[in-house]
Amino acid sequence: MGMKTYNTNDILALSFAAYRINKGFFKDTHRYSEQDNTTKFSNKELLRYHFMQQVEYIPMDFKQFMAFPEDIENAKQAVLFLNKENTLQVMAGTVSDFMDSLLKCINSETVTSQSFGVIALLPKVYFETKDKKEFKKKIKTEFGESVHIGSVGTKIEGEFIIDDIRFVDKFGCHVVNGHINSNLVTFFKEFSAGAELPKKGDTLKIKGKVKRHGENFITKIPETQLNYVRIV
Repeated sequence: MGMKTYNTNDILALSFAAYRINKGFFKDTHRYSEQDNTTKFSNKELLRYHFMQQVEYIPMDFKQFMAFPEDIENAKQAVLFLNKENTLQVMAGTVSDFMDSLLKCINSETVTSQSFGVIALLPKVYFETKDKKEFKKKIKTEFGESVHIGSVGTKIEGEFIIDDIRFVDKFGCHVVNGHINSNLVTFFKEFSAGAELPKKGDTLKIKGKVKRHGENFITKIPETQLNYVRIV
Protein backbone atom coordinates (compact mmCIF):
# COMPACT_ATOMS: atom_id res chain seq x y z
CA MET A 1 0.00 0.00 0.00
CA GLY A 2 1.44 3.37 -1.06
CA MET A 3 1.75 6.50 1.03
CA LYS A 4 -1.31 8.69 1.44
CA THR A 5 -1.40 11.61 -1.00
CA TYR A 6 -2.80 15.09 -0.48
CA ASN A 7 -4.04 17.76 -2.85
CA THR A 8 -1.05 20.03 -3.44
CA ASN A 9 -3.07 23.24 -3.47
CA ASP A 10 -4.47 22.40 -0.02
CA ILE A 11 -0.97 21.83 1.39
CA LEU A 12 0.37 25.03 -0.18
CA ALA A 13 -2.44 27.06 1.37
CA LEU A 14 -1.86 25.41 4.76
CA SER A 15 1.85 26.18 4.54
CA PHE A 16 0.93 29.87 4.33
CA ALA A 17 -1.48 29.43 7.23
CA ALA A 18 1.35 27.93 9.30
CA TYR A 19 3.61 30.84 8.32
CA ARG A 20 0.89 33.31 9.33
CA ILE A 21 0.31 31.59 12.67
CA ASN A 22 4.05 31.45 13.47
CA LYS A 23 4.63 34.94 12.09
CA GLY A 24 7.49 33.47 10.11
CA PHE A 25 9.30 30.17 9.56
CA PHE A 26 10.50 27.94 12.38
CA LYS A 27 12.63 24.95 11.46
CA ASP A 28 12.39 23.47 14.96
CA THR A 29 9.67 23.45 17.59
CA HIS A 30 10.24 25.87 20.47
CA ARG A 31 8.90 25.10 23.93
CA TYR A 32 9.01 27.67 26.73
CA SER A 33 9.20 27.28 30.48
CA GLU A 34 6.90 30.26 31.10
CA GLN A 35 3.26 29.23 31.45
CA ASP A 36 2.01 32.17 29.40
CA ASN A 37 4.21 31.33 26.41
CA THR A 38 2.62 28.66 24.26
CA THR A 39 4.61 26.14 22.26
CA LYS A 40 5.77 27.39 18.88
CA PHE A 41 5.53 24.35 16.64
CA SER A 42 7.79 24.20 13.62
CA ASN A 43 6.02 24.94 10.34
CA LYS A 44 6.61 21.38 9.17
CA GLU A 45 5.11 19.90 12.34
CA LEU A 46 2.05 22.15 12.04
CA LEU A 47 1.39 20.54 8.67
CA ARG A 48 2.12 17.05 9.96
CA TYR A 49 -0.12 17.29 13.04
CA HIS A 50 -2.90 18.91 11.01
CA PHE A 51 -3.31 15.68 9.02
CA MET A 52 -2.30 13.16 11.68
CA GLN A 53 -5.04 10.63 12.33
CA GLN A 54 -3.42 8.91 15.32
CA VAL A 55 -4.74 11.21 18.03
CA GLU A 56 -2.45 9.65 20.65
CA TYR A 57 0.60 11.02 18.81
CA ILE A 58 -0.66 14.61 18.61
CA PRO A 59 0.72 16.88 21.39
CA MET A 60 -1.86 18.09 23.89
CA ASP A 61 -0.95 21.72 23.23
CA PHE A 62 -1.37 21.51 19.46
CA LYS A 63 -4.23 23.65 18.17
CA GLN A 64 -5.91 22.72 14.93
CA PHE A 65 -5.92 25.43 12.26
CA MET A 66 -7.22 26.17 8.79
CA ALA A 67 -6.28 28.15 5.72
CA PHE A 68 -7.86 31.57 5.29
CA PRO A 69 -8.71 33.10 1.89
CA GLU A 70 -5.52 35.18 2.10
CA ASP A 71 -3.46 31.99 2.53
CA ILE A 72 -5.08 30.43 -0.52
CA GLU A 73 -4.40 33.55 -2.59
CA ASN A 74 -0.80 33.81 -1.36
CA ALA A 75 -0.23 30.18 -2.36
CA LYS A 76 -1.51 30.85 -5.88
CA GLN A 77 0.65 33.94 -6.25
CA ALA A 78 3.70 32.13 -4.88
CA VAL A 79 3.45 29.39 -7.53
CA LEU A 80 3.15 31.97 -10.32
CA PHE A 81 5.97 34.09 -8.93
CA LEU A 82 8.51 31.30 -8.36
CA ASN A 83 7.82 29.68 -11.72
CA LYS A 84 8.43 33.02 -13.44
CA GLU A 85 11.50 33.87 -11.36
CA ASN A 86 13.20 30.56 -12.10
CA THR A 87 12.25 30.08 -15.76
CA LEU A 88 15.70 30.87 -17.14
CA GLN A 89 17.55 28.86 -14.49
CA VAL A 90 15.36 25.83 -15.17
CA MET A 91 15.97 26.12 -18.92
CA ALA A 92 19.72 26.50 -18.36
CA GLY A 93 19.86 23.67 -15.84
CA THR A 94 21.37 25.98 -13.19
CA VAL A 95 18.53 25.94 -10.66
CA SER A 96 19.61 24.79 -7.18
CA ASP A 97 18.73 21.31 -5.91
CA PHE A 98 16.44 22.81 -3.27
CA MET A 99 14.61 25.06 -5.72
CA ASP A 100 14.30 22.17 -8.16
CA SER A 101 12.63 20.07 -5.43
CA LEU A 102 10.36 22.94 -4.41
CA LEU A 103 9.27 23.67 -7.97
CA LYS A 104 8.50 20.01 -8.59
CA CYS A 105 6.38 19.90 -5.44
CA ILE A 106 4.35 23.05 -6.06
CA ASN A 107 3.68 22.13 -9.69
CA SER A 108 2.47 18.59 -8.94
CA GLU A 109 -1.18 17.70 -8.43
CA THR A 110 -0.60 15.70 -5.27
CA VAL A 111 2.14 15.26 -2.67
CA THR A 112 2.88 12.95 0.24
CA SER A 113 3.83 13.91 3.78
CA GLN A 114 7.48 13.45 2.79
CA SER A 115 7.20 16.76 0.93
CA PHE A 116 5.87 18.73 3.92
CA GLY A 117 9.35 19.86 4.94
CA VAL A 118 10.07 21.39 1.53
CA ILE A 119 6.61 22.90 1.10
CA ALA A 120 6.71 24.41 4.61
CA LEU A 121 9.51 26.65 3.29
CA LEU A 122 7.44 28.00 0.39
CA PRO A 123 6.09 31.11 2.18
CA LYS A 124 9.55 32.05 3.46
CA VAL A 125 11.12 31.64 0.01
CA TYR A 126 8.29 33.52 -1.69
CA PHE A 127 8.08 36.47 0.69
CA GLU A 128 11.84 36.87 1.08
CA THR A 129 12.53 36.67 -2.66
CA LYS A 130 9.68 39.08 -3.46
CA ASP A 131 10.64 41.48 -0.66
CA LYS A 132 14.30 41.34 -1.67
CA LYS A 133 13.46 42.56 -5.16
CA GLU A 134 11.29 45.38 -3.84
CA PHE A 135 13.81 46.22 -1.11
CA LYS A 136 16.68 46.41 -3.61
CA LYS A 137 14.72 48.79 -5.82
CA LYS A 138 13.76 50.97 -2.84
CA ILE A 139 17.31 51.16 -1.46
CA LYS A 140 18.82 52.15 -4.79
CA THR A 141 16.11 54.77 -5.30
CA GLU A 142 15.89 56.26 -1.81
CA PHE A 143 19.22 55.53 -0.11
CA GLY A 144 21.83 55.86 -2.83
CA GLU A 145 23.53 58.58 -0.76
CA SER A 146 23.70 56.50 2.44
CA VAL A 147 26.90 56.94 4.49
CA HIS A 148 28.27 55.23 7.59
CA ILE A 149 27.28 56.83 10.88
CA GLY A 150 29.31 57.09 14.07
CA SER A 151 32.62 55.34 14.69
CA VAL A 152 33.06 51.66 15.47
CA GLY A 153 32.57 51.16 19.21
CA THR A 154 30.78 54.46 19.81
CA LYS A 155 27.22 54.82 21.09
CA ILE A 156 24.53 56.32 18.91
CA GLU A 157 20.82 57.02 19.21
CA GLY A 158 18.17 58.27 16.87
CA GLU A 159 14.85 57.71 15.16
CA PHE A 160 15.07 54.46 13.24
CA ILE A 161 12.54 53.66 10.50
CA ILE A 162 12.07 49.96 9.73
CA ASP A 163 12.38 48.93 6.09
CA ASP A 164 12.43 45.17 6.70
CA ILE A 165 12.20 42.81 9.66
CA ARG A 166 12.42 39.02 9.57
CA PHE A 167 13.13 36.12 11.89
CA VAL A 168 16.41 34.23 11.42
CA ASP A 169 15.83 30.73 12.74
CA LYS A 170 19.56 29.97 12.68
CA PHE A 171 20.23 32.68 15.28
CA GLY A 172 16.89 32.55 17.09
CA CYS A 173 16.28 36.28 16.70
CA HIS A 174 15.14 38.92 14.21
CA VAL A 175 17.26 40.94 11.82
CA VAL A 176 15.97 44.49 11.52
CA ASN A 177 16.91 46.66 8.53
CA GLY A 178 16.09 50.33 8.25
CA HIS A 179 17.52 53.81 8.24
CA ILE A 180 18.39 56.79 10.39
CA ASN A 181 18.35 60.10 8.52
CA SER A 182 18.46 58.29 5.16
CA ASN A 183 21.53 56.28 6.22
CA LEU A 184 21.16 52.49 6.17
CA VAL A 185 21.31 50.75 9.56
CA THR A 186 20.89 47.10 10.54
CA PHE A 187 20.93 45.08 13.76
CA PHE A 188 19.87 41.77 15.28
CA LYS A 189 17.27 41.86 18.05
CA GLU A 190 15.70 39.18 20.24
CA PHE A 191 12.11 39.99 21.15
CA SER A 192 10.24 38.37 24.02
CA ALA A 193 8.10 35.39 23.02
CA GLY A 194 4.53 36.51 22.43
CA ALA A 195 5.46 40.20 22.34
CA GLU A 196 3.97 42.36 19.60
CA LEU A 197 6.67 42.88 17.01
CA PRO A 198 7.43 46.19 15.35
CA LYS A 199 6.61 46.14 11.67
CA LYS A 200 7.77 47.58 8.39
CA GLY A 201 7.25 51.34 8.34
CA ASP A 202 7.35 51.78 12.13
CA THR A 203 9.55 54.50 13.62
CA LEU A 204 11.49 53.49 16.73
CA LYS A 205 13.67 55.55 19.05
CA ILE A 206 16.75 53.37 19.52
CA LYS A 207 20.07 53.41 21.35
CA GLY A 208 22.94 51.15 20.39
CA LYS A 209 26.63 50.78 19.71
CA VAL A 210 28.29 50.74 16.29
CA LYS A 211 29.55 47.20 15.68
CA ARG A 212 30.99 47.70 12.21
CA HIS A 213 30.79 49.70 9.00
CA GLY A 214 29.88 47.53 6.05
CA GLU A 215 27.73 47.28 2.96
CA ASN A 216 24.12 46.36 2.44
CA PHE A 217 24.02 42.68 1.50
CA ILE A 218 21.80 43.35 -1.52
CA THR A 219 23.03 46.62 -3.02
CA LYS A 220 26.54 47.07 -1.53
CA ILE A 221 25.54 50.59 -0.45
CA PRO A 222 27.23 51.75 2.82
CA GLU A 223 25.40 50.40 5.88
CA THR A 224 26.08 50.63 9.61
CA GLN A 225 25.59 47.55 11.78
CA LEU A 226 24.70 48.07 15.44
CA ASN A 227 24.65 45.82 18.48
CA TYR A 228 23.35 46.14 22.06
CA VAL A 229 20.30 47.90 20.61
CA ARG A 230 17.60 49.09 23.00
CA ILE A 231 14.21 50.48 21.99
CA VAL A 232 13.49 53.49 24.19
